[in-house]
Amino acid sequence: MKVLISIICLLLISCAGKKESLPVSSDGIEIPYQEFGGATLYFYNKDYVQWKLEAQTMRKPIIDTGSIMVVPVKLTLFDSLGSVTTKVLSDSGTISSSMGSYTVWGDVFIRTSDSLVIRTAKLWWYKDRQKVESDTFVQIETVKGDILRGKGLDATEDFSRFSFKSDVSGKFPDFKKRMESNDEQIF
Repeated sequence: MKVLISIICLLLISCAGKKESLPVSSDGIEIPYQEFGGATLYFYNKDYVQWKLEAQTMRKPIIDTGSIMVVPVKLTLFDSLGSVTTKVLSDSGTISSSMGSYTVWGDVFIRTSDSLVIRTAKLWWYKDRQKVESDTFVQIETVKGDILRGKGLDATEDFSRFSFKSDVSGKFPDFKKRMESNDEQIF
């Protein structure tokens, strides 16, 4: 009888359903996210488009109501009349939930409407303050061929005014000739 009870207990234990744990991804993704391919975001300032952000991929963590990761970045800024003021290209970027600030990094290339070309590794754009900042080396090229370099940057968002924080250098082709002609302002 004891043997029969032991066999029944063993059968019940072995037949009981095993509790399985949920599968866990092993590919390094720690949190769920939404991903959009070939996406475009528009930011409106009352009656006009202030900027347009295009990307091959946009990724937003589901638990985060904040930033959106963008790869690569193609950002176009407009004035109140709808004219393009600035174009920004970079490898990657993030945008805040309010769409009022964004960060771009990795081979950042910017061209303004007055043909300034800005190159750097990383920039922060603050729409509410209308400022652009960087703590990396920045190079600014003018239409006349002037090249200004420095580490760190404080600039207005249209780059009409800017200053470097340190390690400033530059190259000014035909500077003497241009100044002697009195046809041109320095900046």
